[in-house]
Amino acid sequence: MLDTSQPIQSLADVRAHLIAHHSADQKRLKAHLSAISRTATYLTRAEADIPTDVPQLRRLLIDLHPAQCGVKPGSLRTVKSALAAALRAAGVLHDHTGQTDLNVDWQAFVDQIESDHQRHGIIRFARYCSSEGVAPKDVTAATVTGFRAFLDVYFLTGDPDQQIRYLTNNWNHLNKNYGLGMPFLSAANPDRFRTRPLTDYPESLQKDLQTYLARVSSQNLFDDDAPDKPLKPTSLRNIEAHIRQLLHALVEAGAAPTAFTCLRDVVTPSNVKRGLNGIMTRSGKNDVPSSLSNISGTCLAIARYYLKLEDNDLASLETIRKRVAPKTTGMSAKNSERLAQFNDPHNVVLLLSLPKVLMDRAERAPASRKSAIAAMHATSIGILLCCPMRIKNLASLDIDKHLITHGTGAHVQYTIRIEADEVKNAEAIEFKVNKTASKILRRYIMQFRPLLSAHSGSALFPRVSDGKARTPDNFSKAMTEFIKRETGLVMHPHLFRHFAAKLYLEEHHGQFEVVRRMLKHKTLQTTMDFYAEISNSYAHEHYDEVVLNKWGMKDD
Repeated sequence: MLDTSQPIQSLADVRAHLIAHHSADQKRLKAHLSAISRTATYLTRAEADIPTDVPQLRRLLIDLHPAQCGVKPGSLRTVKSALAAALRAAGVLHDHTGQTDLNVDWQAFVDQIESDHQRHGIIRFARYCSSEGVAPKDVTAATVTGFRAFLDVYFLTGDPDQQIRYLTNNWNHLNKNYGLGMPFLSAANPDRFRTRPLTDYPESLQKDLQTYLARVSSQNLFDDDAPDKPLKPTSLRNIEAHIRQLLHALVEAGAAPTAFTCLRDVVTPSNVKRGLNGIMTRSGKNDVPSSLSNISGTCLAIARYYLKLEDNDLASLETIRKRVAPKTTGMSAKNSERLAQFNDPHNVVLLLSLPKVLMDRAERAPASRKSAIAAMHATSIGILLCCPMRIKNLASLDIDKHLITHGTGAHVQYTIRIEADEVKNAEAIEFKVNKTASKILRRYIMQFRPLLSAHSGSALFPRVSDGKARTPDNFSKAMTEFIKRETGLVMHPHLFRHFAAKLYLEEHHGQFEVVRRMLKHKTLQTTMDFYAEISNSYAHEHYDEVVLNKWGMKDD
């Protein structure tokens, strides 16, 4: 039993307790102590600094990745399981459902599941419900919420939210396929904020908004009200979302939905100010939410170009926009933190070698769709490493439209050209894919791309449903998750631009003009705003080398 006079608050305390109260099973004790020391090594923290509080410790363990720890996935899973066993042996980790027998109803429910992995995915929940006296027919969303709270306290070696998603998917699948007649469950976050739908407001307002959206997306060259550059579908969705957020905040502040019969009733300085205040209050943060700048910018554009408000109203809206505008320039703090991963050369090698690793793996099972997905990511990552373009341009690449080939057969090399009207800042992209990436690209096109979709088409990265280009958002999410799963690195497609700039400037200090041209920034100041910090890091390294080393503070 646990000695309550000396609380176990860290892994060092767990080690001391196990040594002082160990059983005759020396092999098990050795495994427990090894798991503690290896966990500390992987986390690069002292055992005394690693908490035994389950939610805190789980967050630390979730961030561990085999590639970062230098071990195989199975080895890392074994260490985590052995650590959980060590915590249970020390009396820190309790799972009161672990030994709970299923009651009659749940045993009958589980017995009818034919698939082993589905049975495994639901057994912990079945034991939890048995211990709580909840029968299968009585399961509700509240039961799932209680199970989620239970996992948060007792589940160490995985993500509780992922377990809930896995549970609900299994439950709903079984419910549908076996005709069980149970309530269907949702893994959606009940705390997620949702705005009122536009249908809650007068039809005249909905029509007015659609008229505005049609105007700003018009491609009629002879329409005097059409914009110089028609907005894309993503921008149109954002405008609609901004208006919905503002309307919702106004209704929360006491306004009736029926009061807004047109955009002129919505977009006024007083309404925008009241709505933004409401959104900021709801966020519960001291910092100004970044969404306020976008919402105020949309309102100002509507007021100026569609409603054509008086100058004094436009001036008030401009003042509001300036007050909520982001105060920082250059790279965000989150992207700076993610880029810091690559201060470790090991992580640079992991990312640069990933396309070849993935393609080599795909070629071991060339007829598998799983291999085709790996080959697709090998190709997209290889292209981003050669030319860090925006995800919209990457997802939209077309074999017939954007790829130019040089040479034949195994010696083919590609050039990718994207016209200016397809690029965000209207600067055409043209680059020659290097030989390594060209080899991967050719192999993908010839062998793996046809496995991704049964539909014909020329999209380089086709989607299953119709063979058309994958949507940027979904493609970006899939790539980010794939890189994290393979390497442990948090790397979204846009970060490749920062990654390229970092690698170049570390080798060629201060050469911002080359980076500007590579990333297609319109001004040099933009490039310097983003990457001056890299030069600052070099200045410190140069000081260390030139000054400190001179006075005997050299690295051993």
